[in-house]
Amino acid sequence: MKAMRISLLCLVLVVLSISVGHAQEQQWNLTFKGGPLIPGTVTIDPPGGDVDTDMGWLLNAYIDAMVAPKLSFGGFLLLAGTSASGGGTDSGATVATLGATVKGRFTLQNGMQLRPGLAIGYQMISGDAFDGVKGLDVGGIFEIVKPLANNKNALVGEVGFITQPAGGNSDADVTFGPIFYLAFGYEFGG
Repeated sequence: MKAMRISLLCLVLVVLSISVGHAQEQQWNLTFKGGPLIPGTVTIDPPGGDVDTDMGWLLNAYIDAMVAPKLSFGGFLLLAGTSASGGGTDSGATVATLGATVKGRFTLQNGMQLRPGLAIGYQMISGDAFDGVKGLDVGGIFEIVKPLANNKNALVGEVGFITQPAGGNSDADVTFGPIFYLAFGYEFGG
């Protein structure tokens, strides 16, 4: 687990250094969004039970820098909250993830932009049944961006998902497949 943390930290630092190095020459964006976290299923092993999560909330922030005409690298912070029941547990959980993104940027004829991407992060989950859970987040991003009149700022909608294919705490492995979310927000550009 320690090697995974060090590898992930190195990846984040490399991506952010590339982003910051190119941000002076290329366009950058800072985006804040929020929305609902859709219910999903978490596996806790042992005891080997599945826990269903309820509808929750999600906030995220991205900073992206263009590194090629249709490609950006960046970093993100995601905070989410939900409650869980089943598998012998009934409690709330808070998710915090810090990581890196890579996004394609495709401009449509009407000026709107589609941005499919990949997020990889270090995920921490806390709550009564999830105390001290840490793991790897591999997520998907699909943003729809509507530039405003000044062409620097924009309205942003996002459909995405978070996962935890590997992780846990000293008591159990805690993993989950895609848990989807919707988010809407505002983007500042320069």
